Amino acid sequence: MRVPLWLDTVSAPNYPTLTHPLDVDVCIVGAGITGVTLAYLLKDTDLKVVLIDSDHVLHGTTAYTTAKVTAQHDIVYDEIIHSYGEYQAKCYANAQTDALYFIEQTIQQLKIDCEFERKFAAIYTQDPTYVPVLEKEFKAYQTLGLKGNLVDELDLPFAIEKALILEDQAQFHPLKYTLGLLNSIAEASNIEVYENTPATDIKKQDSAYVIETASHVEIRAQKVIQTSHFPFYDDLALLFAKIEPSRSYLIACEGAQNLPEGMYLSYEQPTHSVRTYQDLLLIGGEDHRTGNQEDTVAKYEALKGFAHQNFHVDDVIYEWSTQDYETVDKLPFVGRMQENDNIFVATGFRKWGMTNSTAAALLLRDLILDKENPYEPLFSPQRKNLKAQIKNLIFYNAQVAFELLKGKLQHVEGVTSLNPGEATVISTDEGKYGVYKDENEELFVVDITCPHLGCELNFNRAECTWDCPCHASRFSYKGEIISGPAHYSLKSTKNKIDPNLF
Repeated sequence: MRVPLWLDTVSAPNYPTLTHPLDVDVCIVGAGITGVTLAYLLKDTDLKVVLIDSDHVLHGTTAYTTAKVTAQHDIVYDEIIHSYGEYQAKCYANAQTDALYFIEQTIQQLKIDCEFERKFAAIYTQDPTYVPVLEKEFKAYQTLGLKGNLVDELDLPFAIEKALILEDQAQFHPLKYTLGLLNSIAEASNIEVYENTPATDIKKQDSAYVIETASHVEIRAQKVIQTSHFPFYDDLALLFAKIEPSRSYLIACEGAQNLPEGMYLSYEQPTHSVRTYQDLLLIGGEDHRTGNQEDTVAKYEALKGFAHQNFHVDDVIYEWSTQDYETVDKLPFVGRMQENDNIFVATGFRKWGMTNSTAAALLLRDLILDKENPYEPLFSPQRKNLKAQIKNLIFYNAQVAFELLKGKLQHVEGVTSLNPGEATVISTDEGKYGVYKDENEELFVVDITCPHLGCELNFNRAECTWDCPCHASRFSYKGEIISGPAHYSLKSTKNKIDPNLF
């Protein structure tokens, strides 16, 4: 898999794997920016807290973001006003601006060197038919008191029809910031951190919960917080049916002419996101539903074409992709999974994880400490608003049904002409298997039925992974699980036999 810029420019600490049972007040599952921020917020309490991650700490989605710290989340405020009303739209805006302020104040307090810079954010269009959309969103800004402005020009090397600017936003290095929080957590006696400790299930036991791990070591906790990007435990909340997964792609370029001053996002498809980091130009976009693109390499090529054509870059030195989840009404799910329960979740941040993650951690801190928070009803996973949710609820699950059926009927190929670095699907009496040939001519064969709900996996050529088009579980070509909601790896084998034998 490709290494992102952020991971390549820090040295993350190593944490032990959990090998002994624990009894704690709070178990946080997922050590990305949400989980780490929450642990940081709990470090001065009397609560005994454990933070665990299935992988290395900070190697998840936080390492693959664009790291824009902004309340401008594409076009969203006009929609929230019409679906939930002005008060709830104001709550959403305030939650994001509170998060940005918290990040800035924490950086100053802990003296974290993470290249935090105040920048304006802009959504632009080159298509005159979309200008009314930006104008409606600008009216929403005015209603909510956001510092926005409509302009006809940007410091970009191409003409635009209109852009909506939100002043005084920010960008930073996400891992340097989160490492600063971890360094502060290390001084706390009430918090333990473990990595390579996948949680697989939760069992209710009296008034507490037992978190089972892949190594069969158990953690007993009074409260469980799922900050693992996608919840590993659903608790019959059916969140997987209310969330759509998508992948998007990023490149970092050297030698760009006339680096722009702000952070930018195109409104029309395919989207292009632009920001800078030091003397590098970062360009992202080309998003699609996870697992439904045959040629993912073409996504990187499209971004490179955009960079060369418009910014005349010298070289592309980093390429990486990321995964996001969008809920049926575009608002994150943060809070109790079920009423009067003590299993909590934070997911569905779309592509705006920096402020949404921090807002989620601040909300979860209050819920854990039994404090009132004005944003709880808006973000509750139990909220019900058919007006806002029904269209996407039907669409998301129609897509899942389509992919499930397509996987059972799809044409399968042979492997006689398989080249190194390529994969294909074969049919046997026992079902369908994915076959990948590595650079050493070795074949890796996996059962491509997703162990989550049985959808057929598709091969992601850019990342050399098997991806689920239904709920976005991802596996290495060897069958190892990369991300859930699946808990288990694929059945697999490998051989050096001539592929004609298949």
